[in-house]
Amino acid sequence: MKIYTKRGDDGTTGLAGGTRISKSCLQLEVYGTIDELNSVTGVALEEVRNLLPAEGKDTEQQEMVNDLLQIQHQLFTIGGILATESEHWEKYWSAEKVSGWASEMETKIDRYSEGLPPFKGFILPSGSKSSAQLHVARTVCRRAERLLYRFWAEQSTGSPMEKSVSQFINRLSDFYFVLARVVLLTEGKEEVLA
Repeated sequence: MKIYTKRGDDGTTGLAGGTRISKSCLQLEVYGTIDELNSVTGVALEEVRNLLPAEGKDTEQQEMVNDLLQIQHQLFTIGGILATESEHWEKYWSAEKVSGWASEMETKIDRYSEGLPPFKGFILPSGSKSSAQLHVARTVCRRAERLLYRFWAEQSTGSPMEKSVSQFINRLSDFYFVLARVVLLTEGKEEVLA
């Protein structure tokens, strides 16, 4: 099977369900940004994986890797949802499955936050390569969230899927922020204050 189809040469792409939309369409911008977020999450995952000690796997660091991998799977699902005609969402995707993701993310945020020092001020997205990469993921996530709300404003269906996806993406940016702080602490580095 060839990777190229040439069907998009006219500036359109196909949604799951068969409809073709313009490549300049907001829907494509949203799920393309979710795909970008998945890619930068993969880079962050590999940066965190590089922190694992060679002689064995540190439990917390391995947990971070596992959490980031799970997020990649969740983002892939969200990209699939957004690349599907909304009238087919329930046919291909389970709203119940997605609905619990935000609360799961809150649990992870709370768990990682337990050992963090109190804020001393605004934190710059730097300090180490791995922490900075998590801040890149956070900012791409925020962009995805803004695009998502623009898309819902234009084409809202009232589906529970919209609320579940939006809540998850909102919590996810907070997760990246907290994990960036945890990674700095793990590396023994200081936060860079604004």
